[in-house]
Formats: sequence, structure tokens, C-alpha cells
Amino acid sequence: MNKKVTTIFLLLVSCFFVFLISYDSNVNASKNHKITGWAWSENIGWLSLNCYNDGINNKCIQSDYGVDYNNETRKMDGWSWSEYGGWVCFGESCSSVGNAPDGFTPEVRISEHGILFGWTNWTVLGMDGWSKLTGNEVSSSGKKYSCRNCARLKDENRDRCGLCFNSNQYEGSKEICEDCSSCSNGTCYACSKCYKHGVGIDYKNNSLVGWSWNGNGDDTGFGWLGFHPEQNIVKVNAPYVQTVGGDIYAQRGIGSLYQNVAPEGQYNATFMLQSNGSIVHFSSECEVAGECEGLGWVSDDIGVLTLPSQENDYRSNIGTLDIKGLLAGQYGKVESVNQGFSSSLYSILDGKVYYSNTDFKINHKKYRTGYTNHENASGTIVVRGDLYLNGYHQYLTSSVKKAKQLPSIGWIVLKNDDGTGGNIYISPDVDRLDGNFYAENTIYTGTKTIVNNKFDKTLQVNGLMIARKFRFERQVSDLETLAPSEQVIYDGRVIVNPPPGFADLAKALPSWE
Repeated sequence: MNKKVTTIFLLLVSCFFVFLISYDSNVNASKNHKITGWAWSENIGWLSLNCYNDGINNKCIQSDYGVDYNNETRKMDGWSWSEYGGWVCFGESCSSVGNAPDGFTPEVRISEHGILFGWTNWTVLGMDGWSKLTGNEVSSSGKKYSCRNCARLKDENRDRCGLCFNSNQYEGSKEICEDCSSCSNGTCYACSKCYKHGVGIDYKNNSLVGWSWNGNGDDTGFGWLGFHPEQNIVKVNAPYVQTVGGDIYAQRGIGSLYQNVAPEGQYNATFMLQSNGSIVHFSSECEVAGECEGLGWVSDDIGVLTLPSQENDYRSNIGTLDIKGLLAGQYGKVESVNQGFSSSLYSILDGKVYYSNTDFKINHKKYRTGYTNHENASGTIVVRGDLYLNGYHQYLTSSVKKAKQLPSIGWIVLKNDDGTGGNIYISPDVDRLDGNFYAENTIYTGTKTIVNNKFDKTLQVNGLMIARKFRFERQVSDLETLAPSEQVIYDGRVIVNPPPGFADLAKALPSWE
């Protein structure tokens, strides 16, 4: 039995004092933060990086804290807690303590290769509580061990790794190195830079590795703080994208050594992962289950994929968009719509083509089922410029007797003649979009900073998305549900009742037996 699946183009000490300190309810985080688990100090004991950790009673009730980072800004902040050492702030969260020892406002930034640079602070020690996450740069030669963020990239003969250690035990203050080549089986022989000590993110295992140091010349401080991934106690739950019932395809490559992977038990695609470049830190549920091995379902060499565009007159090897025919009324009656006037779009789409010759902004909209045998509930909106989706879009579906009564909407967003536009901007407040989306340029899923402890929303798209580029910007993670930040669920409507102009693209979608 043939089944159709969706297509997505996609183009981290000496003299020590011991304290017993009560919680501060003004420190805020939660299970939505991306870092959880524990770190260990020989002098202070365990440091909890999130109130949702295993082993903590009354999770996040007595005090709601945690450590977070932003994939877009590549900065880390937040709070962690030690029963005997008190609060440890990260980066910009330490601004109330004062400037860091380097004289600047404290921050923690994540390098391209996953190493943390900047400062944390044991607040009970005040200005003596600063911990430097990465030591000074040092010269280091010879074999490197326990390498992380490793993969064999397409067109390279050996693995490349993001970070390695000078010791295979990561004990003491052994050096940490980044951007390592000539790698095999977790060891490397050449790294671009090494540091006296440091902490990094292991993206494959979603864990923190390495050592930070707090100590002063007058023998005060809490000393070494170690992160030990082999004990499985420090985990990172980062945002990730997922397709359900679908595939991911890419013109070039998918993923990177220096990005997070889906949490254990989760995946990025249900079926195929195919590109014309390296596939790194992306997983297929079918591959994980062992049902697709050797069948080409995961391939980094499928050849060049082209999208319909101005340059090829909207004809490509994945199908054709007959823009001229759509706007000439060959696929349904054409009706002009104006920017910002969602009332121009009827709740029953009536098989029409709606056209905006400039940027188009629309708030929430519901699309209903056709009630009579003559009503066609599909429709296509063609926008020349940029599309701004500022509210949810939802199908209102009841029982139907004919396929054409099923609501099905298509969005085609084209570049202007001068090459500008062709983008879809989704508001960060939007959590649901029903429909099929084609952008000649880029789809932005929307992001915002945390305001009043309200986090970004997850985004669920029911349909399919095709674009030259994607910017998956949601920064949502949930340690309880492990849900993705962005989820695309293929619903098959583009096949059952294709919107005007989408039939040829639907034929090009891959099938499997």
C-alpha cells in the first residue's frame, strides 16, 4: 500500500568554607530550561542545575530555578543550587554581583565548537565567588582523548570533533581542546586551540563535560567543579525540530556537529533523512528502530534538489508551480486580497486563488468544511512579497462525503521582481498552523526573549512546509515531555484535496511501499 509522506527542505581549592543556606524564592527557572542534572565539587558536594532534577522532592515548588541558554545568541544564563554552597549564577544572571574579574558585565557564551567561555559566581562569596569556565590558551600536542561532537562529514576521510581532552579520565585541570581533526574512535591528533581547563557541551549525548575553577590568591574559594558525563548525571534538553509521519530533505546538508540532538527516545523524522550533503545530529525513527538499514532511507548523496523559483520559471525536479496559470484563473477564480484584511479570506475557501501583490499580514483564521456536494473547501493564497502570520490558522473539520469538502489551504509566497521578499514570518505567539506552505526564500518560525517568566511557545504545523531556507527559532524545551520546539505533522490533505496549483508538487512527494 502506497503512503505519501511530507517533504521539508532544511537548508550547547585551598581553604574552603561550608555553608547551609535556605532557598531564595526569587530565583526563577523551571523544567522548561535546557540544562538539568548535577555537577560535583569535592569541597562542597553536589550542585543541582535545575529544580526539576531527579532526586529533588517537591520539584520546582520550594524554589523554581535552572540554567538556560539561547541557540540564537549562543549565551547561557540562569541559576543552580548547592545545599552547602548556595546559589551559583551563570553569565548575565550574575550582573547584580558586579562586573566579572575581566572588568566587563558577566556573560557565558558558547563557542562554535561547544566550549563555554565566561563566568559563573558562587554568590555567597560575593566578588570572591567568580569561577572561570575556561582557562588560558595553552600549547598542547600529542593525542587527545574522550572527544565529543564527532562525525565523519561528507567528502572528508576521517572524523572531525568539536572538543577533546588531554586526559582520557577528565580528572584535575587537564586541558580541553576544540576544533579537532585527524580523529578516529574518539581520539584526535590535531586541534586548533587548547585551554588549561574548561567546560563544554557534548551535543550528541546532550551533556556538560569538563571542569571549572573558583579560587583566589588568599586561599579562599570552592575549587574545582566537575561535570562527568560517564555518570549520566548532567543532561541537556535542547530545542529540536520534528516531523511526524514525514521526511526531511535538504539541498545541501542537514544538521551540524555543533548543534543538539533530539532527546533519547525522540527523533527528527519518522521516515527518510536525505540530502546532498552531510547528515549530522539528525535521526530517523525508522533508522533507530532498525527497519530502514541498507534501504537508502538515510542518505547524504541523493543528488541536487531544485525548488521552483524565478530563475527556473517555477519548474524544478520536485514539481512545477504554474504561477502564470494560477493568476490567470486556470485553477480557480482569482480574487484580490489586501494587506492586513483577513476578512477578505472566506472561511469556506471555495476553490479560489487569492492574490496579494504586496506584503500580506493576517491574524488568526478558521477554515470550515464544505457543507454541500458543490462546495470546494480548498484554496490557495499567492503573496508576492512577504507573508506575516500573526495568529493561528485552524481547520474546522466535520464529516464529509466528498474529498473536495475537506478544508485544505495552500500558501505560495514569491519574491518580488527585484529579488526581495519571498519570506514567511511566523509570530512567536502562534502555536498552531494548519496548511501547506511554500516560500521562495526563507521561513522564520519566530522567537522572543523570556518576559515575566513566560517562555516561547511550541509550534505545530499540520501539513507540509517547503522553502529555500529555514530558520527554526523556537527556544522551547520541556524536561518532562521532551516535546520538540517545532513539529510538522503531515496530514495528507495536499494529496486528498490539493489546493489550486499544488497538485503537481503533491505528485512529486516521495512514496514508500
